Amino acid sequence: METNNDGAGKDERKRALQKQSSGFLKYSGMATQMLGTILIFTYGGYKLDEWQQNKVPVWTLVLSLLSIAGSLYMLIKGFTKK
Repeated sequence: METNNDGAGKDERKRALQKQSSGFLKYSGMATQMLGTILIFTYGGYKLDEWQQNKVPVWTLVLSLLSIAGSLYMLIKGFTKK
C-alpha cells in the first residue's frame, strides 16, 4: 500500500528526472546545431574554392571562421536565455 510520503517522493523524483532530461536535450540540441552550422558553412566554402579554383582556400577559411563565431554567439545567447 502506498502512503502519501511515497507518492510525494515519487513525484519529486519524476520532476527531477524530467528536469535532468530536458537539460540534456537542450544542450545536445545546441551541440548538434553548432556542429551542423560549422559543417555546412565549411562545406560551402570548400565548394566555392573548388568552383573558383583558388590555390589558397580563402572561402573555406572565411566561412568556417564565421560559422564558428556565429555558433559561439548562438551558444552564449542560448546559455544566457532563461
